[in-house]
Amino acid sequence: MFEQAKEIEFGALKNKVSEAVEEGLDATRRTIKRSRRAAEDLVEETAHQIKRDPLRSVAVTFGVGLGLGALIGWLSARTCCKN
Repeated sequence: MFEQAKEIEFGALKNKVSEAVEEGLDATRRTIKRSRRAAEDLVEETAHQIKRDPLRSVAVTFGVGLGLGALIGWLSARTCCKN
């Protein structure tokens, strides 16, 4: 009698865990789909902005590259001269 009750409880627990895992997987799949759509929208919007104002795009890209180059140069000089 006690064994049957344990089996029933274990079966119910197993079903609940299985449902929770399935719900988590479904939520993850939905989040991935939404993220993919958002990334595609961002790429399309960026392409549109570049076509609409190409000079600004070149200037921004140049500025970002210059800033990253200065940061990398500063960091490398900092680590190089510490010794």
